[in-house]
Parts: sequence; structure tokens; C-alpha cells
Amino acid sequence: MMDEENTKWMKEWEASSTPAWAMKGINPYIKKYKDDLTKGMNCVKLFFPMCGDVADMHWLSELGHDIVGVEISAIAIQKFFNDSNLEYIVTPCEEIKGSLYTSKTGKIRIYCGDFFLFGASIECNFDGIWDRGSFNILDNCDLKKDKSKLKKEYINILKSVMKPDCHVFIELVIFNSTTKADDIQGFFGEEYLVEDLGLVEKYAPEYDSFPIEGFQFFRISKNN
Repeated sequence: MMDEENTKWMKEWEASSTPAWAMKGINPYIKKYKDDLTKGMNCVKLFFPMCGDVADMHWLSELGHDIVGVEISAIAIQKFFNDSNLEYIVTPCEEIKGSLYTSKTGKIRIYCGDFFLFGASIECNFDGIWDRGSFNILDNCDLKKDKSKLKKEYINILKSVMKPDCHVFIELVIFNSTTKADDIQGFFGEEYLVEDLGLVEKYAPEYDSFPIEGFQFFRISKNN
């Protein structure tokens, strides 16, 4: 668990209803990779770890998919539902020591709590996972804990909730060097195939003021 980083994250949402790094609109690369993420099917179960208020979740649910997210900030979750004009209900969730926000249609469920308490006993059998910078949080946060160990725990949670044919996409913010596929491979292990989809330039005006090179995408699937 990462209590200090959870507190920092929640304070950022408390300080601003729209933090400077929060992109508005749909990520153009989730549109590009949608068919791969969903395996070309009309209704699959998709997971967004540390999801914030990303509009991608509503867009995919409108296409017919079932969406599950995990987010520590209740403000971010409420903003997502309000911005999407979706009614929701909130119920306690002891397993994650928080709450579950469910859209009235049942197509979107977002767990509010510590990501590291999430696992297969809560939700599993995901067809696709979209990591939009979550892995970066662990890489760039101010923690006294061993970041490598924390990232391994994070990947192990993803592996525990994946279907055997699940496709995982990881989007990394790149500051001054690229991350090699071998770096991601080390966390997933040899039984998984990690493909480097390349480095792309900043693709939204929200990122213009940030000193970053761009974004790098990886696709992960289990070897047959």
C-alpha cells in the first residue's frame, strides 16, 4: 500500500477540480488501439487501474463494453460521473476499504480505495486493460518504499485479474529517456509477450507546458 502517495494524489484533486495534467476528451491512442484492446468484440470487460476521471471509460461503455476502474480520489470519480451525465449509486466496499460507484445502467463500476487492495477476489476475467500513466505514478512518485517492488506488486495485480487472452496496453509519460520493452518484460515475466509500439509526441494541449518528450506505448499479452 502507498498511503503517502494516496494522500498526495487526493490533495491534488482537492486543490483543483481539474488538475493541470488531466487531459480533456478521449485519448486518440485508445481510439487507435480500440479494436486490439477489445479484440474486435462488441461487449468485453475492460479495466482502468488508477483511472482518475478519464473520459475514455464513458466512451467505451457507450460502445457497449463493461468498464471497471479503481481510483483513490472520490472527487475524481464523482467528476467523471458528473461530466458524463451519468447517474450512479455508492455502496460500501470493505475489501478495498472504500466504496463502489456504479452507474445506474451497471455498465461502469469504479472502486474508490487503495489500488493495492484490489484483486481477483473483487473483480477478474478482464478482456482488456488500459493503463494510462498508472505505471508512471509508481515510477515518479515520492516514496520511501522500494519502487521496483511496488511496480512488481502492481503488475502482479494486473496479471491476477487478466483472462488468458487479455490484451494490456501501458502508456508511459517519457521525460528524458525511453523505457525499453525489456524493462516492462522483467516485471511481467517470460510467459508474456511485451511489444514496444513506439514513442509519440505530445498529443494534447494540456501537455504543452510539461517538460516531457512524449508518450510511449506497450502492448502485453500472454504467450500461447
